[in-house]
Amino acid sequence: MRRGKRAKMRIDGLLIVDKPEGITSMEVVRDIKRRFRVSKAGHIGTLDPFATGVLPIVINEGTKLVPFLNEEPKEYRATLKLGEETKTDDPTGEVTSRGPLEGISPETVQAAFEAFKGRILQTPPMFSAVKVGGRPLYRLARQGIEVERKEREVTIFDLQIEAMDFPWIAFRVACSKGTYVRTLARDIGRKMGCGAHLFRLRRVRSGPYTIEKAISMDCLRRFFKAEELRPWLIALEDALPGIPGLIGDERLVKKVRFGNEMMVSDLVPGSFPGIERGQWVKIVCPRDGLVAILKSEIEGEELGKADPQAIAFRPLRVFHPKNDLRQESSASI
Repeated sequence: MRRGKRAKMRIDGLLIVDKPEGITSMEVVRDIKRRFRVSKAGHIGTLDPFATGVLPIVINEGTKLVPFLNEEPKEYRATLKLGEETKTDDPTGEVTSRGPLEGISPETVQAAFEAFKGRILQTPPMFSAVKVGGRPLYRLARQGIEVERKEREVTIFDLQIEAMDFPWIAFRVACSKGTYVRTLARDIGRKMGCGAHLFRLRRVRSGPYTIEKAISMDCLRRFFKAEELRPWLIALEDALPGIPGLIGDERLVKKVRFGNEMMVSDLVPGSFPGIERGQWVKIVCPRDGLVAILKSEIEGEELGKADPQAIAFRPLRVFHPKNDLRQESSASI
């Protein structure tokens, strides 16, 4: 008996999953890793177990996209229940207080919602993954320990009431990274003086990815081979549509892939007229896909006047070629 080598094509990219109710975001990741024998995977933007909807999963080289995708705004459809606050600000926690609904009118509700548009301050809930002293808050909360938390500024880009059927208020919210919709629901209830908690939550958009692009867990669990994911997998080069790109020639690709900076002399004059200092840029190669994500060190308008040996872009993430093969040992007779 002798041992040979069997080449296996690696799958890389972004998978948009419609997370069902009752499981954690990490359970979705573990299921995908186990089912498709993926070595590296992670999720972007945690969804609580009671929440459903868009959960972007990054696979293998796709894990390098996390810092760039995590900053994107999110959009939710949600329902809050007036008159009750809970320990967790959602339906999984015990009711801690009740308030009267007398005097609460549609006009009162509308005025309260209007007060939370734009930049607001939120105190992270105790049942959250925020760390204090190196420990997640939810672990302390489960021990009955409450600690002081710093307020954070978040942005509510849009907040619209969709239906009212007291005590239920259905609404839609578009918000920045780090926004707790549970906290928003609770604070709206406190604004009205009756209290509230988030009863239902469904994420319908994360950055450019909407629920229409998502694969359900039921469908996912009918697959057993990584190759079956390909129709649903978003390629690395397509995963960041909002970042301006450059098609790199062989010389430039080789230079950047070794982690070297792009110099002003490497660029065609006028190729990045609108780039701002500190902006992200991606380099794509038709054969190898996404090569790297870089950060601009010079304003686009200044590139033509800058020293040819000045650094124009610094690599932040470098990606392996998409046609790169991993070798697996296999027995052959």
